[in-house]
Amino acid sequence: MSRGPRQFTPLLATAILAASIVGGCLPAPTSSTSSRPPSSAGSGASTRPSPTPRAFVKAIEAFADRVTSGKLTYRVGFKGIARSSTHTLPIVGSMDVAGPDFASSFTYDWSSEAAGYGKVRVQVRGVDDKGYIKSGSGDWRSIKSFGVGQSYVLFKNVKSSKDVRYLGAVRAGGKTYHKVGVTGALLMHPNTLPYLFAKEKVDETRLEVVIDDAGRPRSGTWSMRAQARVGVGEGQLQRLAYDLELTFSKVGSKISIKRP
Repeated sequence: MSRGPRQFTPLLATAILAASIVGGCLPAPTSSTSSRPPSSAGSGASTRPSPTPRAFVKAIEAFADRVTSGKLTYRVGFKGIARSSTHTLPIVGSMDVAGPDFASSFTYDWSSEAAGYGKVRVQVRGVDDKGYIKSGSGDWRSIKSFGVGQSYVLFKNVKSSKDVRYLGAVRAGGKTYHKVGVTGALLMHPNTLPYLFAKEKVDETRLEVVIDDAGRPRSGTWSMRAQARVGVGEGQLQRLAYDLELTFSKVGSKISIKRP
């Protein structure tokens, strides 16, 4: 992948993500009121199952139907921080998704870490099972061995409602929404870091999404724990942490993703 200039070797730093979703959007899923649904059965209640499923069950089924249709479109805006032990990199960006294709653009902000380096914009696209990347003012390049594992489509691992974990209820604007968890979601890879980073590896990711009764994603949080070698030669092994807040929009709108 394209890495931009290779004369600078800053590390990332410890920071706590404090960004909030504004403009009338739902709160991040960490504001959920409960991790398990309340029970409506009393000590003398019948054990016969209810003829209608709970609202969160319907919502999860609707969400899974949208995702597995292969036609789901949306835009997700995100902001947050990448960090390690000594430096901090704010991140801001957005991504359009149309079925299995995506176009992502985000910026690492080096302004507070090193004078003269400023912001580095990274663009990544996945179209027709082929990947492309552009870092800074460099040219677009193909991503070798691009496949589903490298795709930034957030819900790519959802094959049915069984792949969606219910995490609790979220109240906003007098309405109840549903927080769910999805595994294996890659919103960006640490190999997009510019300068002398090498041998980047993702250790784990975590995606939590707030959905409405119709199964539409509204807001969320995404985190990644990773590692990379920094510097020349083998480089020093560094642990990396990404923590981002998400806002979904244009769900179901017409979105077209093209090759660069």
